[in-house]
Amino acid sequence: MIKKILSVINTTMMRLLTSLRRFPEPLALAFCVVVILIINNHSITSYDARTKLAMTLALGIPLALCLRALGERKVFTNRTTVIGVYVAAIAVLFLYHQFLLPNLEMVAVSRFLAINLTLYLFFLAIPYLGQKDGFEYYVIKLFADFAGTFVYASVLYLGIVAIMATLDLLFAVTISSKLYLDLWLIVAGIFAPAYFLAGIPKPEEKGQYEVYNKFLQILLLYIVLPLLTAYSAILYAYFIKIIVTQTWPEGIVSHLVLWYSLFSTVVIFFIYPLKEENSWANIFIKYYPKLILPLLLMMFISMGIRINAYGVTENRYFVIVGGLWVTGSMFYFAVKKNTANIRIVLAAGLVALLAVFGPWSAYTLSKFSQNKQLEKILAKNDMLVDGTVVASHKVSLADQDRIGSILQYFASRHNLAEVWVLPADFDFEKMEETFGFKLTNDYLHAVYFHHYTRDGQPVLDVKGYDFYLSSNYRLQEGKIDFAPFRFVYGDNHIIQITRDGQKIYEKDLAQVALAIHAANMGQDMLDNEKMVFVDENEHVVIKLYFHNFSGRDLSAVESRIEWMEFSLLLKVK
Repeated sequence: MIKKILSVINTTMMRLLTSLRRFPEPLALAFCVVVILIINNHSITSYDARTKLAMTLALGIPLALCLRALGERKVFTNRTTVIGVYVAAIAVLFLYHQFLLPNLEMVAVSRFLAINLTLYLFFLAIPYLGQKDGFEYYVIKLFADFAGTFVYASVLYLGIVAIMATLDLLFAVTISSKLYLDLWLIVAGIFAPAYFLAGIPKPEEKGQYEVYNKFLQILLLYIVLPLLTAYSAILYAYFIKIIVTQTWPEGIVSHLVLWYSLFSTVVIFFIYPLKEENSWANIFIKYYPKLILPLLLMMFISMGIRINAYGVTENRYFVIVGGLWVTGSMFYFAVKKNTANIRIVLAAGLVALLAVFGPWSAYTLSKFSQNKQLEKILAKNDMLVDGTVVASHKVSLADQDRIGSILQYFASRHNLAEVWVLPADFDFEKMEETFGFKLTNDYLHAVYFHHYTRDGQPVLDVKGYDFYLSSNYRLQEGKIDFAPFRFVYGDNHIIQITRDGQKIYEKDLAQVALAIHAANMGQDMLDNEKMVFVDENEHVVIKLYFHNFSGRDLSAVESRIEWMEFSLLLKVK
């Protein structure tokens, strides 16, 4: 038994060593990313700066993988060329960090995800560029290896967690909860990539893995395909209902059809090698791409109605672009008898890249569309003079809401300075002065905040106090009676203490929490002493420990508390 365990450990270590020799740069970058994320887990200072650095290095992982794959295909044979290519890659990452990652908001994050997707898809395709056969088997092998790696990594992590938890339980070993996240980062960010990359076939191994996985074959042919067929029947029934009732669906249907069609494209890709040997797979590939086209048409019409009413946003843009890629793929499957499916993967990478760069990108078209929508509403209400907005008190509530939504869209995803008709110094405090009415749905542009203690719920020093009260254990109606005292705490975050029916203390805890928030803007994790509030009057002394609280900044001068957990110590004079 021990020999078998040692053999498994030795095999695993040799696999990891093989991976390190073959892919040193990607694994080194993965190691650096994990180190930065672990530091972030333990420190809140310079959090955003380190996160942006980690994202840049994470982007370098698929970039380095692509360069390694190109090198194995002998695209780079000269040492000087190799050095030049890697120097150029470093320069690209530096420029990305400096100019394309200014913050951690929607535009930067979605662009980061799109570039990553493109690079990983290109890495997948590079070994088979210029070839037509065998690519599906290659992808299936990587998919199976990825699933196996996920299982191994999960078992390893859960096993170590079980050991740590047992030590903590049986021997009272104090283990910080942060160590569990550290461990997951190490397993998922270092062990798993190294283990997975070791199984990627080398160029000379082509043809050695072109045997279809039996488990996957049964899963796809006899479980997934029937489910897709049933789901298609449901969507067709709904499509017929739309035609009969002449009532087009809301945007949720577009998303359902998109994800269903994306999944269907992947399934067709996977079963494509089986079409010659399995009649069910052949029938599905022959007819399904044609049958799904009317459903995609329903999706485009539904999304077109939404865009006509509310304009283009990034979410709608990505749905349309995803739908176009799926439609193109289905046409390709329907028209071509023997497809080169690597083209579908390359097209997906190219579409993802084009969606976030250039004048046709999601961001550019969305800002243009929303500006046009705003101008249309203002012109309708005679509020646009020489390209500048003028205040009006006769705007309908529906139009007020639409104007507010557009402004909040720019505030949350872009910048109010990019709204064409606004004065240069506009902010939401000048909403009524500029437009003639207040913001009707200010909650949408609010910025969420959350503060919590560095050490979770610390041990409380109760010496010198008579009562302890925890918000976690208050009665459902917000009252706790302990004769002759009554403690009342409700959703308005006001705590009231009475003795023999006479009020002896009252405090708005939301205002206390907001004062802490104002003094610690931009910091989530706070030292314990910063989360303590002490107060007294002629009747009592109060000591309040906030464990965590959260809320939203509605504007530069207005914030709202939505949730809090605290412990309260009370001394009666």
